[in-house]
Amino acid sequence: MDSRPNISEALAFATERHKDQLRKGLGNIPYINHPVAVMKLLSKFGESDTDLLISALLHDVIEDTAKNEQEVQDLSDIILEKFGENVLLTVIEVSDNKGLPVEERKRLQIIHTTNLSERAKKLKIADKICNILDIKNNPPVNWPLERKLRYLDWAKQVVEGARGLNKKLDQYFDQVYIDVYSLLKGNS
Repeated sequence: MDSRPNISEALAFATERHKDQLRKGLGNIPYINHPVAVMKLLSKFGESDTDLLISALLHDVIEDTAKNEQEVQDLSDIILEKFGENVLLTVIEVSDNKGLPVEERKRLQIIHTTNLSERAKKLKIADKICNILDIKNNPPVNWPLERKLRYLDWAKQVVEGARGLNKKLDQYFDQVYIDVYSLLKGNS
C-alpha cells in the first residue's frame, strides 16, 4: 500500500475542518470551495507537485480553524503526521498569525513573501487570484468599492514578491487583476 499522503485524504481533512465555515460573500458558499479552487488553479497552470496541491487544500486550516495556540499545535502535529513535513512547512509559511492586527498581518505578508519557499510562493499567487475572482463573482458582503480596490492593490504587492516560478500563473494573476480592477472602476 502507498503510504504517501494523497489529495483525497487532504480534501476530506480540509472539508471536516472548514465544515461550519462560509465564504465572506453573497449567499451561503461553503468555505471548502476556496481551497479547492486554489488547488484546481495550480493544477490548471501545470503544477503537479502533490505536496503543493495538498498544501493548497490545507492552506487555511491552521489560520482559519484553530481557536488557540494548543489547537495550532495539535493541527500542526496532525498535518505533519498525515501529510508530511513539506506540506506542514508550506501551510505554516502561508498562515497569518491571527494574534496580530489585520493591518500588521497584511504588512508582514508583503515583506515576507519574497523569502517564502517556491511552493508557498506559487500558493500565494493562486490564493490571491482566487480571492480577487471572488471579489468579482461573489463579493464580500458590506465591502465598499474602496475596500475592494485596496484589497486588489495589496494582493498585487504580495504577488510581486512571489513571481518568477510559473510564468503562466504570473500572467493569469496580471490578467485577473486588470480585469477585476477595470470592472470595479467601471462600476464606480
